[in-house]
Amino acid sequence: MIQHFVSGKRRGRLELEQPAELMYLCLADAGDTRLPRAMHRHDDRVEIVFIREGSGTHIIDGRAYHTGRGDLLIYNSGVLHDESANPNEGMSVYCCAFTNLKLRGLPKNTLSRGRVRIPTGERHGEFDSLFGLLHAQIRSEHRLSLACCDHLLQALLLMVSSLIDEQDAEEAEARYELGESVKRYIDRHYQDELDLGRLSEALNISPYYLAHRFRQSVGCSPIQYLIRRRIGEAQTLLINTGLSVTDIALMVGYDNPNYFNTAFRKVVGIPPGRYRRQYLE
Repeated sequence: MIQHFVSGKRRGRLELEQPAELMYLCLADAGDTRLPRAMHRHDDRVEIVFIREGSGTHIIDGRAYHTGRGDLLIYNSGVLHDESANPNEGMSVYCCAFTNLKLRGLPKNTLSRGRVRIPTGERHGEFDSLFGLLHAQIRSEHRLSLACCDHLLQALLLMVSSLIDEQDAEEAEARYELGESVKRYIDRHYQDELDLGRLSEALNISPYYLAHRFRQSVGCSPIQYLIRRRIGEAQTLLINTGLSVTDIALMVGYDNPNYFNTAFRKVVGIPPGRYRRQYLE
């Protein structure tokens, strides 16, 4: 037997301004989801859909998602959504609706600002069990069943929020690793002829995705980083060698001295020749 103690663990909590109130929960099997549910929205509630089995296509706020077993879908208040099961296998889903939720920093009845499809992965069984408990309690006639529902709903919101936090952290790490990979490539090849297309081809990443993720990670575009990397190396050569400006331009990746002068002035504020004279005086 292994005992797991609570002491020493961080007690995180939702930053609630107003707790959620459960409205309904339903279990829909493949027969219930056979027909598509066309574009609609709810202005007074949040819905969480958990796909127990099967697959389909969900359009949430204008974006299509290919969904499958273990996916959690979040429909915030006022967000249009459209649901269609795969006709070859259907879907079995739980749908939980609640109202009056107010999390700090978010509009009322908003659970997640950006993430609306959340794969549960290895935690599929945990969520399936929790939805099953909630479903059993909401059908119960026991005098404490609604109180149980309230606590189970709070547990559900905590688990969803923890999953969002985990996946946000994983994405942040992935962005950092991608940014580091691009920086390493530029650092090795800044003397070569480089542009966004060549970078994306070398790293086997689409140009848009590369530029978007790099800016999120580093704070500037890949080309801005390349220019500053070249100009920084040029400054070192201007200070520590007697090489001509033209030779230095070629060494840091510029085959046109005029273009090098323009780029240097934009970054440093003065032309390279003047920079050398001022530094050495």
